[in-house]
Amino acid sequence: MLKPFHFPSVILLSCLLMISTAAQSKKQPSPPTGIEKQTGHRTVTEPGQWRFVIPNGITLDDGMSEDEAVAIALWNNAQLHADLSTLGLARADLVDAGLLSNPIFSFVLPIGPYRQFEAPLNFPLDFFWQRRRRVDAATIELDRVAKSLEQNALNLVRDVRLAFGDVKLAEQRARMAEQAVDLREQIVRLTNVRLRVGDVSDIEATAVRLDKSLALEQSARQRREVPIALNRLRLLLGMSDEIQLSLDELEDEAEIIQATLKPDDPASSNELLAVAFASRPGLRAAELAIEVAAKRAKWQRSRIGALAALLNFKQGAGVPFAVRPGAFLDLPVFNRNQGGIARADAEVERATWQYLSVRQRIAGEVIEALNQYRQARQSLTLWRSEVMPQTAENARLSERAFNRGDQSYLFVLDAMRRVVDVSVREAELKTDVRRAAVQLDRAAGQKSWRNLNAKP
Repeated sequence: MLKPFHFPSVILLSCLLMISTAAQSKKQPSPPTGIEKQTGHRTVTEPGQWRFVIPNGITLDDGMSEDEAVAIALWNNAQLHADLSTLGLARADLVDAGLLSNPIFSFVLPIGPYRQFEAPLNFPLDFFWQRRRRVDAATIELDRVAKSLEQNALNLVRDVRLAFGDVKLAEQRARMAEQAVDLREQIVRLTNVRLRVGDVSDIEATAVRLDKSLALEQSARQRREVPIALNRLRLLLGMSDEIQLSLDELEDEAEIIQATLKPDDPASSNELLAVAFASRPGLRAAELAIEVAAKRAKWQRSRIGALAALLNFKQGAGVPFAVRPGAFLDLPVFNRNQGGIARADAEVERATWQYLSVRQRIAGEVIEALNQYRQARQSLTLWRSEVMPQTAENARLSERAFNRGDQSYLFVLDAMRRVVDVSVREAELKTDVRRAAVQLDRAAGQKSWRNLNAKP
């Protein structure tokens, strides 16, 4: 039968068991959902899925749109899933932070002249003031890792959209390069006829043939660019060459081109910076890093000393079995965890400077992307309002002069060649606008900057 002074020990053991059970059964936080809110797509596949998987509701038979490409990349990009695995490590650290130190049980056998059995049992007590700080720091660290992974996913979305646009531009260049070759072949045939009748010299005919050869080389190079650009997109999607892939036209191209015709600027720099600072997960991750460092600094200050409860079980010859309580106290005389505290304070300072660095980098990215977007819009607007109308008018006048008999058909073909060249440049400028818009989407953290123009 236990003596009265044994009841505090029983109560202590019961509390330790309940706290340990609660720590192990604590519900783990859910995966980050910020990227799902911004893109409308999940960022992970089913557990244990290691092969290429097409998300539900997406089929490649009718072609793949840009939005579908983003969804496929978020499901299958290997590097993204390698990054997402760090979230499991952060969860494991959170579980480890909530666990209690095991009690230490030792015993001495009754051997020797004293023939006394002794079994001390030690219970660490410093968890009462250290565990909460460890759990708080690990919880914030889990949130920080989740936010940094959201930024990685947004970067992947940007890369996929840029790669998708590069494929469409490569296809358009290849088609226009073939048209340019056809026109130059007609010009060469007409030039050869004129050379036979003496209307042109050998130098002029050679120059026309050289122009055709250059067009053939450019056409072959543009055709090779299509599979290269498509392979870059496949790499981001995690898709092998065995899967047939055809791309739809860009869904938001009309919206972007319409935006380029607006005379007003998209938004002021301050408005875009406010949107970016509120939306970029990387900045929130830097803020959480400061909180983590501060929590760890408090934890290090709580580790100055250690305290443990002791229950000593003894029984010897002629001595009845007895249990005596006690305690172990680590006196902080020489080692007061000065190194751990100094390191924690340095981590706080480094996290603070890192936050300022991220904030400055975001501001620089927003300003640069905004200037590129304005420049691309201005270049395309000027090209469509000045160069393209003059080129079309030149082709119309050349055809009219040919119909009147004032000029040969060679001038018509040459005017049509300029129209093709100008169209190629227009496609490149349109792609530049789209690239700048994609970069601005990523720099601002979301697409809401496009609605800033709608303000009254």
